[in-house]
Amino acid sequence: MTYIGSVVSRPPVTVARATTIGEAAQEMGRAGVGALLVVDDDQQVGERLVGIVTDRDIVLRGVARGIGPDGRIDALMTTEVITVPAGMGVERAYEIFRDHAIRRLPVLDGRRIIGMVSVDDLLIRSEREIADLVHPLCDETFAPHREAAPPVVTGRAPATAAMAGTAGGLAAMGAATAVRMAGFAAPARRRTALHAHPGDTLVVHSHIPRAPDRLGEIFEVRTEAGDPPFAVRWSDTGHVSFVYPGPDAEVRCAGERSAADSTH
Repeated sequence: MTYIGSVVSRPPVTVARATTIGEAAQEMGRAGVGALLVVDDDQQVGERLVGIVTDRDIVLRGVARGIGPDGRIDALMTTEVITVPAGMGVERAYEIFRDHAIRRLPVLDGRRIIGMVSVDDLLIRSEREIADLVHPLCDETFAPHREAAPPVVTGRAPATAAMAGTAGGLAAMGAATAVRMAGFAAPARRRTALHAHPGDTLVVHSHIPRAPDRLGEIFEVRTEAGDPPFAVRWSDTGHVSFVYPGPDAEVRCAGERSAADSTH
């Protein structure tokens, strides 16, 4: 379970209840936030949450009603503040946002204010989770793990008279069958499993004529023997994904790559 306290990304931005509206607006601009937690300093328990005020409150409850910037911020704040404990599950926070039609929830650890979580924070978190699912699908599109489709026979190479007169010649004719992939070049097919080590390069050969191969640096493998899946950082996107190489892939060892680079 993910706890709501782990979603808090910054310390709370608080103001005293005697803060003026103008000062509160300046604090919002300085901190880059759209809401402030209003606190009262209690000598026994420290800061005590007494309200919340948003930029919308300043506009609708303040400016629209003719209250100037010298007015106190506690005249505009919402006092019935819904708070949540840091140890509450994120799923419950979704329900609270839905049931109460609010956009922000102050998060408390006991009496201590540790921050605030907004609907936007949860949407960003959901977007990242979706991205974690989508990126491997994108990688699958450009570096498929599945076996390639079977080749299509397009014809046989002509045999010479010398070849046709022997059994070996007939076998050679059969081996000379021309093949093609529909719309693609015929890729080299590998029959054995690949093994790699951190620092090696994974090369996925392109099936599309004149399209470059896809390269990625391997920085993690499943076992000491170098079994897949490989954690690969792709050079074209910078994204990282776990890959089971298909028959169109090869591994270039770090030493081989360095030797190749030194020849150029």
